[in-house]
Amino acid sequence: MAPPYALDALFCPEEHWEDQEQEQQQKRRTNLTNEDLFWENDELISLLAREKPNELFQIIQTNPSLAAARRAAVEWMLNVNTHYSFSVLTAVLAVDYFDKFLSFFHFQTDKPWMFHLAAVACLSLAAKVEETHVPLLLDLQVEDSRYLFEAKTIKKMELLVLSTLQWRMNPVTPFSFVDHMSRRLGFNGNICREIHWWCERTILSVILESDFMSFLPSVMATATMLHVFKAMEPHLDVEYDYHLLNILKLDKGNVEQCCKLISDASRRNSHHFKKRKFGSVPGSPNGVMDVSFSSDSSNDSWSVASSVSSSPEPLTKKNRALDQNFADIPR
Repeated sequence: MAPPYALDALFCPEEHWEDQEQEQQQKRRTNLTNEDLFWENDELISLLAREKPNELFQIIQTNPSLAAARRAAVEWMLNVNTHYSFSVLTAVLAVDYFDKFLSFFHFQTDKPWMFHLAAVACLSLAAKVEETHVPLLLDLQVEDSRYLFEAKTIKKMELLVLSTLQWRMNPVTPFSFVDHMSRRLGFNGNICREIHWWCERTILSVILESDFMSFLPSVMATATMLHVFKAMEPHLDVEYDYHLLNILKLDKGNVEQCCKLISDASRRNSHHFKKRKFGSVPGSPNGVMDVSFSSDSSNDSWSVASSVSSSPEPLTKKNRALDQNFADIPR
């Protein structure tokens, strides 16, 4: 056994050791913060350069029926997003794809099935980008879907959407800036998660409204965070107002206008989202029996039939009609 004095050299006062460790951690934290700030500035410049206005907004202003068709399609996508517990980002991406697609294609509003098919395709693409488990295309058509499409028909529309968007499936969204600004303001841990949660719910409550298409994602993100701060604690929005506007160099009047619209829309649409639950990702649905679709001549609605149906002619005619409609879609 070593004599006691032999261990004296190994003894280090605990308090002194803890002080040194804290100093080293603080130095590492300071260096990391400076490095992160450098990279985050580059990230912010990139986000601001990539964000673009929603071109569909100007088109909708002169076409109220298009605004109604968009709202119906977006509401259906949000319902399905809830049904499968997809993430909020999946919903936002789906709506972004849909809006951009509609800005290139001028669907006839008297053919609502075109809008629904595009909505199914956009939601499917968003789920494939963001989710780890994606339902079969047939299973995706739930939540009182008025139309039912074959998987191959949806895939054709997916390819049309992809080519129209030039395969750019990672757009700048308000969440891109919410994440960035949360870090810049020094939020972390539970408070950061709570802010993100409320920002997600706020954006979901207004995404149905076409008025918000006039604002850039950076403005939407800033206005959303100020709205959330005010809801969390009175006057908290005033405290952070200058910092948020300074980070992105935004026009205060534009942000305030967006804030007012958010407050109004949140009250109007809150009943749509009281039962919504986003975030958890369920397992992939069980495979279903191969099916085909036929048109019921009595009510002109879509019905599901077994792939061994003895009357495939209506399906063949309907597929030819869909193919022709794809070719006739105005660009």
